[in-house]
Amino acid sequence: MVTIDNSSEVPGFQPGDHIAIRYVFRGKVQTVFPSIVVTDTPELIATWTPPGTTVMNGVSGGTGHLSVEVMAAQSWEMVARKWHTSGVLRLKSPRTMWSLWVFWDKGMTELRGWYINIDAPYRRTRFGFDTWDMFLDIVVEPDRKAWRYKDEDEFANAISAGLFTGREADEVRATAAEALEIVRADRPPFGNIWASWRPDELWKTPELPEGWEEV
Repeated sequence: MVTIDNSSEVPGFQPGDHIAIRYVFRGKVQTVFPSIVVTDTPELIATWTPPGTTVMNGVSGGTGHLSVEVMAAQSWEMVARKWHTSGVLRLKSPRTMWSLWVFWDKGMTELRGWYINIDAPYRRTRFGFDTWDMFLDIVVEPDRKAWRYKDEDEFANAISAGLFTGREADEVRATAAEALEIVRADRPPFGNIWASWRPDELWKTPELPEGWEEV
């Protein structure tokens, strides 16, 4: 499993700053999300990726999807895509191994749900933050009562491909369970208060930073 070094002297970001959240696997950029900083404190990093943002995704040749096998071989291709949803608000405590994503409908009038993404603690860079997606996710309904695991098959394939040891896989599962407990209990800084959050109307769509592929 890839670990993320948190020892960084990059200063904090200000609300409204344009940054990039990158998934980096074994020294190679796999995904890039240009985003806008909502808040950056020792307790919480919140970022917003607006609809229509150009993102970079690693894919298996000609498939539009990144397989575990191609990921293990580090042979993916990077393609540009438009973020097709209404946008996503990402909430992450800097050193936790998960983040909470918040989705609304296209008009930003109704909360669609919460999404627990298991990912490595952030590492600050000149671009923004680097992390690594660990496959297993949890979809939580708007009322935080009903929920379901997502991508369990990909997680199992990643274990079989040697991307996780048995101990690391257990850590991912334990992290998912802990995150679900926190979210369902409406604990800060991941509370339901974020359901009423809306982006600043003056914010412009962030762009891919020059040199985004450099690690």
